[in-house]
Amino acid sequence: MLPDVNHLETDVLVLGTGGAGLAAAVAAREAGARVMVASKMGPDDPNCTVVGWGGITYATEAHADELFRQVVETGGFLNDQRLVEQFARQVPQRVAALTDLGVPLEVLDEADTRNRLGVTKIVGQGRTTGFGLTRPLRARAEALGTRFIDHLMISTLLVVQGAVVGAAGVDLRSGQFVTLSAGATIIATGGGACLWTRTDNPPGTTGDGIALAYEAGAELVDLECVSFTFPRSRFEELLHSGGRDPEPFLSAGGAHYFLGGIRIDERGRATVPGLYAAGEAAGGLFGAGRLGGSALADTIVFGAIAGENAAAFATSTPRPRWDATRTDQERARLEALLSGSVPAAEVTAGLRSLMWRKCGLTKAARSLEEAREEVAELESRRADLGASSVAGLREALECGFMLTLARLIITASLRREESRGAFWRLDAPEPDNARWVRNIVLRREQGEDCLEVHTPVMARLKEPSQPRIGPGCFDYLP
Repeated sequence: MLPDVNHLETDVLVLGTGGAGLAAAVAAREAGARVMVASKMGPDDPNCTVVGWGGITYATEAHADELFRQVVETGGFLNDQRLVEQFARQVPQRVAALTDLGVPLEVLDEADTRNRLGVTKIVGQGRTTGFGLTRPLRARAEALGTRFIDHLMISTLLVVQGAVVGAAGVDLRSGQFVTLSAGATIIATGGGACLWTRTDNPPGTTGDGIALAYEAGAELVDLECVSFTFPRSRFEELLHSGGRDPEPFLSAGGAHYFLGGIRIDERGRATVPGLYAAGEAAGGLFGAGRLGGSALADTIVFGAIAGENAAAFATSTPRPRWDATRTDQERARLEALLSGSVPAAEVTAGLRSLMWRKCGLTKAARSLEEAREEVAELESRRADLGASSVAGLREALECGFMLTLARLIITASLRREESRGAFWRLDAPEPDNARWVRNIVLRREQGEDCLEVHTPVMARLKEPSQPRIGPGCFDYLP
């Protein structure tokens, strides 16, 4: 049994302590809202912001139109251009303002930036470079009175009358069941590259927030678009291999970045009232590919946008009445996991292996169909997933989130019958602008996965060019 319930209330609840979550917390607090930030990690644990190389896309106001063009063309025209417009217009001010918070920014050598937009800035060197960004942001949030709750594993978003009104989860240290009532909730939990055996992301990058949002009724977009690292010298050989013999390619590269995620608008709003998203957990900004350095810029820009708008919503919108019945059900579900018979580690290992072999670098229709069947088999064991301790609940819950995302990624990957940006099918190695300048949107209806194909929002650039195709992040265009 889990100990007694700890019930907390706030205006804005932020999930995640990477760059996007911290930027959101600062912005929401500066807007006058009460803010809580929850994370399954500890304050010194690495996340993707921390372990990144530290590059931040930067442009002067005079280069904003050029930044807009490059983001759209690099994304293969799948981008929501309303989001790109916000990004391009706000990068100059938002990135420059980081120095006021004590973030140590350096200007790259002029020789390295001749073909780039304005100036690209970095935050130090090494595999924990990102602490130079996250620690000043967290210090600012704490100074403003933000409450941080570390080692809290969120298991569900709470939905009342069609709106997200908070979340529930378990304190991984005390075992206490925790409920959080919030006027607005911001998902900033990053991507899910640990779905694959090979990845350069830190442990825990399991797509929790994206799966939580989906289960709460939010739409996801471009989920098939996942960036993988791979030697560029071998990419043409891989792309035109037809997927006949994947083995020569499986010992190189790895999953790197989720380009898709929770579908948001230019205010950071998801498609469920009361829910917002920012950073890698959100989709729509980058489309099928992104520029190097743009991920950190995204966390700063859209973290702040989500924080400001969530604060305005939370402090002006009446909340639906709290539903204790729903939290009681969630507590019972978590307690049932403590008596489950199937080790989560076993299911997770099998899932990561099949995703790497059949829905990673070498995906094609046949491998994706096989992956779908194998994931369905693993999902049949989901009800019996178990944890031997409270600390083990984290692994069991992560496994459930990963199973959901794997199923959806495979579904979307089967639907997109072409290659574009960071997404490629070895049985369809060429882009198809006539059919596939389209977004794949997924949502849950009455417990079933629903897929729709939408035309991207083309607010300014309306004539798609031939997209680039390749691994990793793309260089800036000339």
